Amino acid sequence: MKIFFIMLRKLYYTILFLISLAVATNAQVRSKDFSAIDEDSILYNTVLIKIKLSEETKDSNIKQSMQYAKEALATANKIGNERLIGESKLQLGKCYDFLGGNMEALNHLLEALEIFTRLNDRTKVAQTNKLIGYVYYLSDEYLSAYNYFENVYRFGIELRDTLLTIDGLLGKGSVYGNIQKMDSALIIFQEAFLLAQSIGNKANEVQSLFYIGDVNLYSGHPKKAIEIFHQIENDYNLAKVNPRMASGIYNSMTKAYIETKNFDAAKKYNDKAKEALKKIPRLDRLAYYHFLKFQIDTCEQNYRKAIKSYLGYKILNDSLRNSYFKEKIENAETLYELVRAEREVDNLTSENIIKDISLKQRRILNYSSILIITLLVVIVFQITRYASKTRLKNQRLQEQQEELAAINEELLSTNEELHHQREELEILLTNLKNTQQQLIQSEKMASLGVLSAGVAHEINNPLNFIKGGAVGIEEYLKTQCHEHIVELAPFIESINIGIERAVAIIQSLNHYSRQDDSKKTNCHIHSIIDNCLIMLHNKIKNRIIVEKNYSANHPYITGNEGKLHQAVLNILINAIQAIEDTGKIIISTRIVGKHLNLSFQDTGNGISKDNLTKIMDPFFTTKEAGQGVGLGLSIVQSIINDHKGTIEFESEEGTGTTVLITLPLSKGNANNG
Repeated sequence: MKIFFIMLRKLYYTILFLISLAVATNAQVRSKDFSAIDEDSILYNTVLIKIKLSEETKDSNIKQSMQYAKEALATANKIGNERLIGESKLQLGKCYDFLGGNMEALNHLLEALEIFTRLNDRTKVAQTNKLIGYVYYLSDEYLSAYNYFENVYRFGIELRDTLLTIDGLLGKGSVYGNIQKMDSALIIFQEAFLLAQSIGNKANEVQSLFYIGDVNLYSGHPKKAIEIFHQIENDYNLAKVNPRMASGIYNSMTKAYIETKNFDAAKKYNDKAKEALKKIPRLDRLAYYHFLKFQIDTCEQNYRKAIKSYLGYKILNDSLRNSYFKEKIENAETLYELVRAEREVDNLTSENIIKDISLKQRRILNYSSILIITLLVVIVFQITRYASKTRLKNQRLQEQQEELAAINEELLSTNEELHHQREELEILLTNLKNTQQQLIQSEKMASLGVLSAGVAHEINNPLNFIKGGAVGIEEYLKTQCHEHIVELAPFIESINIGIERAVAIIQSLNHYSRQDDSKKTNCHIHSIIDNCLIMLHNKIKNRIIVEKNYSANHPYITGNEGKLHQAVLNILINAIQAIEDTGKIIISTRIVGKHLNLSFQDTGNGISKDNLTKIMDPFFTTKEAGQGVGLGLSIVQSIINDHKGTIEFESEEGTGTTVLITLPLSKGNANNG
């Protein structure tokens, strides 16, 4: 205990020494007397130069620009010139707006606005209102933006400053356009054009007409927009117009011509937009050029060019997106550093204020320090006295923590069990959904069978009339107009072929509609395959050769003819879809003992080894979204299993696929085999 008090006493004297040293140092610094030098005029010009340098470097080096603006503000505060303070804050607002720091920009701009208002500088007030309006506009705060643009417009009228008035009108019109009030936007842009025309300001004339054209374009009046764009092209030399605006006008003309389906003109002005972009290499505009070209190629059904154009757009757009996010991150980092620097400056200012505390206050602080140290000694003594009680409390706290840990472990175990139960429920839900989808598909197929039967019945009656009429015409020609019978024979033959074709389709539909499980009949496999080929004739003709290697014996299967039609039809559809251009499908039947071996071989794209094991799983599909639900082969497997058969797949990517089916023959047929 004695050693403790000795150390405490040493600490006490050390603290007293440091406090005395700080007081002496402060008194020494405060004793210095700096002579005042009148350098207001020099500092005034320095502020103006710093503001100009900040504006010139804003686009190329925002950090340097921000530094110039802050130095200008610091100097302006030093000489106490309110106007220069306002100008410096205005420039700082521009810098923060460039970095995307909307709140910081608004703070500085509003402070500048307050100063210019107090100085009654109405021109600066109007210019500051304009900047604040655009900050709100870019932040999608359209109501606030409109109010400040309205202020700009009113100041322009009061000051008889036409350019300022036009700025206010263009700002208000842009707000109306973004909130889809196109009629109001059109009126305001027309007023801006007339004002620009009255003072001969070509740049604002072009800009106003451009906005008027865009309003008509996005209001569903592309022809009117084209007229306005051509007015700009004819009345103004677009080669001398701002290249950025020129490319924007050409882009809008391209879009308008696409809307009117004049693709030659669209291509012409899209190329002009690209040419204008050579003067301002901007990736966003170049990406938009490729996007418009993609739209043109798509409308002209030139899909190869469309794909190429879209890839160009996608590459540039992805690059832009990456650059945009990179720039946003860099700007955010810069903004953070600058805000932090400002706070550090504020902290340094606070420290300087603290250093300027009077000597009397420091003496009071010294006395307070002595008192605090004395109290500290008392507190340490009390802490030592009650150390044993504290240790006891710590032990009790440790026991409570152990109890809480045990409870926590129990809760974790319960949570894991609940998680496991949730996973089981999710699996059950997934299985339920799969079953539901299978039932829905079965219902769809049943409905399709009913529909097929109805369609076949409805077509059959008029077809009989057509067939009877054709026979009657043929008999009439033979008896009454036999001299023309040779000339008309090809036409009569064509009618008969068409009738036979229609009859075959009706028979196929009737076969397909037989979905009742209770109807077990002897099904002729060759007839089922032929009926399915008739139904798929339009998908096969002119691009796919069908080779049939049928067994000499006629194989019969005891089962549901409609479902067997459904299975064969699904297999053939998959084979047809696998062949992109031209190819071959080989269908073979062979009787082996009491079974029929049936194979479907195509020369399509084939199936990968990974997918080959999953193709009969419900809802698995290699097709693109919207082209299939993945139930076709699952249903085929179910039908084959219901008929006590087997199904296998052999495939190789790029070569083709073979479907091997084995089915039991009917008893009489098996004996014949």
